[in-house]
Amino acid sequence: MHLSTTLSLRRILNSGFHPFQVIPKPDVWMKRERLNRFTAWQYASERDTVKGAYRKEDKIFTYLNMQRQDEPKLEKFHAEERVRTALAEHDMEYPKFKSILAQSHILLDNIVLSQLAIYEPRSFKSLVAFAKELARQEGMDVIPDDPEFSYDVHVDNKSVLRKPLPRAVEYTRGASENHTHKPRKLREDEY
Repeated sequence: MHLSTTLSLRRILNSGFHPFQVIPKPDVWMKRERLNRFTAWQYASERDTVKGAYRKEDKIFTYLNMQRQDEPKLEKFHAEERVRTALAEHDMEYPKFKSILAQSHILLDNIVLSQLAIYEPRSFKSLVAFAKELARQEGMDVIPDDPEFSYDVHVDNKSVLRKPLPRAVEYTRGASENHTHKPRKLREDEY
């Protein structure tokens, strides 16, 4: 920017506008088009007035953000429910099944297990038969499968069962829940 010496008026160097006339404001058309695109399916003042439309747009984006944040938690919750239901069909308890898989170093999380139960039921059934046989050898109470539908599983639990691998540490992202405390610095062993 440059102040002219004669009239002390603002002059923008290399500008396409006249140096001594009012610079036009940008048109609001693009913003209003974007607003109308998001609120065209609303009713009454939420569609017909700018203030109501902006208020509704803020609400839409707030709910979309809440849904985006909740989606990973919901996916884990629904995956666990699906695995529990699939295990109930095969007369197996969820804690026993997960502990046997952990001791066998079969590192499948609930999302993969639920997809196996839905899309590959025979593979999931073979995993359950494997876990049942190992649980039976460990002395746990297990309901056996019907002989007509059961798999013939022979497993030596001495070579399969080991100490479970340590669970991965999940560090929370961002500030604490109430956002009053700053996140602590990481220790060297956490890098």
